[in-house]
Amino acid sequence: MALEGTLRDFSFADILQLISLQRKTGVLTLKNEGNVVTISFMDGKIVAASSLNQQSEDRLGIILLKQGALNEAELEAALRRQEETLQRLGRILIDHHIVPLDVVRRALEQQILQIVYRVFRWTDGEYQFSQETEIDYDRDLMLPMAVDSIIMEGARMTDEWPFIDQRIPNRDAVYRKVDPSRTLEVVEEDHDMDGLGFTFADTPDEALKKDAGGRRVTESQMTAYRLVNGRDSVEEIVLRSNLLEFETFKALAELLDRGLIREATPEEIVGELSREQEPARRSGIPWGSVPWLALPFLVLFGLSLSMMLQNPLNPVFAGSSGIWERFVQSTSSWFRLEQLADDVENVYYLRGSYPRSLRDLVASSAVTPAGTIDPWGRPYRLMVRGNEFLLTGSDAAGEPVPLLMISRDLVWERVDDRASGRPGLVLVE
Repeated sequence: MALEGTLRDFSFADILQLISLQRKTGVLTLKNEGNVVTISFMDGKIVAASSLNQQSEDRLGIILLKQGALNEAELEAALRRQEETLQRLGRILIDHHIVPLDVVRRALEQQILQIVYRVFRWTDGEYQFSQETEIDYDRDLMLPMAVDSIIMEGARMTDEWPFIDQRIPNRDAVYRKVDPSRTLEVVEEDHDMDGLGFTFADTPDEALKKDAGGRRVTESQMTAYRLVNGRDSVEEIVLRSNLLEFETFKALAELLDRGLIREATPEEIVGELSREQEPARRSGIPWGSVPWLALPFLVLFGLSLSMMLQNPLNPVFAGSSGIWERFVQSTSSWFRLEQLADDVENVYYLRGSYPRSLRDLVASSAVTPAGTIDPWGRPYRLMVRGNEFLLTGSDAAGEPVPLLMISRDLVWERVDDRASGRPGLVLVE
């Protein structure tokens, strides 16, 4: 009997448990409206996982980069070797003595876990298990992962995510430290959490009373706390954090509940951005340049797709011709759109009003004319309508596609009330 159906009838945890108990070898494919995830099993244990819409923090090179296990120059050199030899990145890093074996193994485990844990949050979707006699993976590099502990941790995360979502409903929110001068004491996560007396039911005042002075934090909380700077969004903090996505969100929610951080006001964000951009203005470096993580991720994303295309066991990409070029160029275009959207918001924070077109954006010195052109040489389009602005691009054939469309809500623009001489607020129409 084939193992396939919908997640409404058979939960993800039950599917994992069944594959584990029957010690199956093969590939589990899960699909929902927004993503396709494949998980490979050997004798009921997980040995690989991939996602069609893989997030940047899931790339092996990015994980190691964030952990400080290698630098950008080493990663770029390893990627060049990978392009020449088609070897796995982890194997190249080990063979050339760039990263130790145990560090690569832990990073691979984190890469797999981040992908798998996200599926626990799916409320709907289809699944199909393709049984195989053998799975291609590096046995020296990847240690098969038992499913039982993953199911337990996934269930715990599923229970806690609703509480976290209540605290952090917006991934674009920006937080700042309440008292940057406060000295915090890092305590052991396992033994001293009860001593902190933290629960999601506590108010900030109650939590601080239980932790006299509010000075004791766990290692995870301290990691997140150090990344809070009053200008980076939650999404950007997750990208920079070496913790799992869930752990970063939970730590931020706990810091909020304990009153150690708070949401920054637009004026405070403007101040932080202005201080950040001032050295760039003096040195003549364009402040709208691409973030340092973008280029390595783009290369990693493309190379991973190349490897997936060559894997006959991958049901998603098997037999697809030309998809490599389309995906790489589309991903490059998406990154440019994301950067343009950030540039549009930065202009608002620095000047108090949104650019009404890409010409206005270029005129503000936020981006160069070349930054408004897609990989096929066509200009993007910027529209401000109602309470949102929209950036759109086209595919290789020049047709608009949903993938290359970014919409973000506007915030209230500050203007002068000419009649009364008093400052007022108006929503962009």
